[in-house]
Amino acid sequence: MSDHLRILIVAGGTGGHILPAISFGRWIEERNLPAEVTYLCGNRELETSIYRALGISPIVMPLSGSPFGVKGFRSILRWKEMFVFLAKVHKLVKEIMPDVILLFGGYLSVPFILASSFLHVPIVAHEQNAVAGKATRLCSKRGIPVLAGWEECLFLDSGTFTTVGVPIRRIKFMDRQSAWESIGGKGIVPSKKFVMVMGGSIGGHSLKQSIIEVAKRDSLKNHIFVLIGGDGRPGIQQVSGNVLNVPPSWDLSAHFSLADYAVTRCGASTLSELICYDVPGVLVPWENASDGHQLMNAKLFLRLGKGKIWRENESIDQLEDMLLEVSNLHRTLNYDECDAKRNEICVRFWDAMSFSMKGEGPIGRV
Repeated sequence: MSDHLRILIVAGGTGGHILPAISFGRWIEERNLPAEVTYLCGNRELETSIYRALGISPIVMPLSGSPFGVKGFRSILRWKEMFVFLAKVHKLVKEIMPDVILLFGGYLSVPFILASSFLHVPIVAHEQNAVAGKATRLCSKRGIPVLAGWEECLFLDSGTFTTVGVPIRRIKFMDRQSAWESIGGKGIVPSKKFVMVMGGSIGGHSLKQSIIEVAKRDSLKNHIFVLIGGDGRPGIQQVSGNVLNVPPSWDLSAHFSLADYAVTRCGASTLSELICYDVPGVLVPWENASDGHQLMNAKLFLRLGKGKIWRENESIDQLEDMLLEVSNLHRTLNYDECDAKRNEICVRFWDAMSFSMKGEGPIGRV
């Protein structure tokens, strides 16, 4: 192995897998570490659009998703894609010649896991969620070291994974007026409470509908709800008197700077960002998340962050009460402290990855 480390990062599926992977890669660049990062993803539009928006050109594989997530012909097609790619994994790795392969979960990891015994390259997996996904469980069974985002990882035994945290994006704080203008606001920034509403890659429609409904309450007239993702049109679009749509953005510096609190689905990457940047949140787990991992993420968030959990089978009155309660929780904005937290996560990741490359196997908790 040369002094210049070649890292192949395998990350596809949703933003929850891709953003932590890119965040770790960007941290390596920021620190000028002796490493070269290559990214690999599937060919779904969501995956390629995230990389494209962040100015990254990954290797794109002809894989369109997990065969378990669909039925009928689509499932058969995806199984075919999976086995065709599995046959090409060895050739691909030989061409790239990585010193280590980092798997960030999801369907894209499976071919590398199955081929791990004859690739002769150290493989390390990262599990973002508090519940180990199918790919992560397979990694554990095959002796591939697992780095976890939380202190608990359901379906994995204690001592068989290393808790490092979830790598997150760097947020650059700005004053409220600049943040307001950055998201497309006109005139003087309103002297109201701003609520950042994040629906995630999937499962966001029902959450947004609940917010539109509760925002009509008189008690919340002094709150401005900013729905991130919008309807695809540029600039701010007014949905109702105090509900705004803004376009999707992979740089949330303005949004985090403006927000007094957040309402969000419970992907691990999003919750880790709220913890690091001290944003209180009303957490709304997506009920269809596999193995209930969003609810588990939310419960662990409450140990480290500030907020409440609202389930969509609960009443809008309860949601209103939680919004009002969380809106009174104050943020402590200290850029240096927040950046130090972000850096600490990536340092733990780097150290654990380096340790596992020595062939010492599962490494326990840091």
